[in-house]
Amino acid sequence: MSQAHEIAAFGLELVQAYRRTSASRELLREVQARRLRAVLDAASRTRFYGGKPLRHLRDVEPVRKAQYQARLDDTFTDKQLSKAALLAFVHGGGAPGALLFDRYLVATTSGTTGHVGVFVDDVAGWSRQRAVVFARMFQGMLTAEGFAMLARRRYRLAFVIASGGHWLTSILAGRMPTLGRAFADSRIVPVDAPLPTVVRELNAFQPLLLHSYPTFLEVLCAEARKGALRIDPEIVSAGSEPLSLACREAVRATFPKARLVETYAATECLAMATSCPHGAVHVNEDACMLEPVDDRLEPVAPGVEASRVLVTNLSNVVQPLVRYELTDSVSVDDAPCPCGSAMARIKVRGRTDDTFFLVDGQGRAQAHPPIPIEVAFLGVPGLLQYQLVHEAQNRLRLSFVADEGAPPGDVAAGLDARLTRYLKDHGLLEHVGYLVEQIDAVERHAKSKKLRQIESRVARPPGEVVAAIEARR
Repeated sequence: MSQAHEIAAFGLELVQAYRRTSASRELLREVQARRLRAVLDAASRTRFYGGKPLRHLRDVEPVRKAQYQARLDDTFTDKQLSKAALLAFVHGGGAPGALLFDRYLVATTSGTTGHVGVFVDDVAGWSRQRAVVFARMFQGMLTAEGFAMLARRRYRLAFVIASGGHWLTSILAGRMPTLGRAFADSRIVPVDAPLPTVVRELNAFQPLLLHSYPTFLEVLCAEARKGALRIDPEIVSAGSEPLSLACREAVRATFPKARLVETYAATECLAMATSCPHGAVHVNEDACMLEPVDDRLEPVAPGVEASRVLVTNLSNVVQPLVRYELTDSVSVDDAPCPCGSAMARIKVRGRTDDTFFLVDGQGRAQAHPPIPIEVAFLGVPGLLQYQLVHEAQNRLRLSFVADEGAPPGDVAAGLDARLTRYLKDHGLLEHVGYLVEQIDAVERHAKSKKLRQIESRVARPPGEVVAAIEARR
C-alpha cells in the first residue's frame, strides 16, 4: 500500500471516528454490526475458526492466547502469511513499523504473561485502529480551528517507551508516513535510557503530547517538581500499565493545564478504550467489542468486576480475532457520562493476577484487588515509587524508592504504618508477614520495560474466596 493510501485510510477514519464519538447508540450499533459482519466473514475463511459460515458472535467459542498461537498458521486469511514468515521478519532484522510483503504490519507481545504472541494486520486495518485512538484522545479538539492550528505548527508527540522491538506502541510512535510529517513530529525516547538523558531530550523536544507508562510518568512528574524537567504538554497519555491513583494525582498536580488520557490497548487490539475529557474510560465500540466475563466465561452484569475480557477486533480481517480472551479485570459502568458519548464506560482494574488472595485466621481466602491497596499508600511523604509483591502465601515484599532529599527511614516508617493499618483493618495482621525495603529503582520487565506495581506470584487458592470488604464485617 502506498503512503498516500495509508494517509487516506487514516484521515478518513479519523474524521468519521471523531464524529462517532458523539453518535447515537443506534448509529454505533449499525457501524459495529457492519464491521462485525466483515470480521466474521473473514474468520469463516480461516482454518482456525472451522472454515464454516459464522453469522453471529455467539457462533464462535472463546479462545485463549496459547490456543491461538499454537495454531497460528490457521489464523490468516492470506495464504502468503505463515508463522515462519512472521518470525523470520521479526527476528531477521525487519525494522519495527516496516512492512512485510509491502502491506502487513507485524507486532509481538513482550511475553509478560508467559506466552509471546505474534500478530499481523494490513496497513489499512491498522491505520483505522490508530485513527480511532487519536480521534478519542483529541476529543473536542479536532475542530476547524484545531485543524487550522495544526496546519500552522507541527504537532510534537513524545513517546517514552520501550524501543527496538516489534511492540505495538513502538510501531504506533515510530511509523509516520512522509506526508504525515508535514503535520506532526513523533519521537521515541527510550524509557531505559539514563534519566538525565530522558529529561534532556524532552526539554529539547518540548512535546505537546507526552505518552508513557504510568509508573514512569510518576518519575517524570518528580523531575518536573525538582525543576529538571521543563515541559508544558497539552495532553499526557498513559497506557500499557494500570493508571494508579498516585499517577493521576501526580500528573494533575504537575501539569494542571494538560488533559490526562488513559488508554486501554493490547497488541491484539490497539483501540479498545480511551478516556474522555471527564476522565471516564469509554469502549471504542466502533473498533472492537468487549465482553466482560467471569471465570466460567459467562457474562457479568454492569457494576460486577469481571475476571476476564473477550475482545473482538473489528478492524482486522487479515488475522481475525473473535472473542479472544484477555486476563484483564474490568467492570461496566452503565451510568451516563457528562461528555455525552453513548459508548459504554468501563473501569479497568488491570490483570487478574494483580489481585492478592490472603488467608485469614478462619482459613478463608480474602480477595484484595489493587485499588484499595493503592489508596492505602496514597500520600506517603517522600515516596517516589513502590512495588508490592505477593511472593508466597501470606508473605509480602514492599520495595520503595524515596524521592530526592526525603529521609528513607521516614518513608519506610510511613509505608510500614499504612500497611500495618491495612492488614489490621482486614484481620490479617497476625497472619501475613511482610518486608519493607528501600531500593534504588524498581526493576522493569527486561523486554517490554513495563512495571507491575502490584503483583501476585501466588495462585488463587482452591475453595471459597470472599471479598476483602466482606471479611471486615
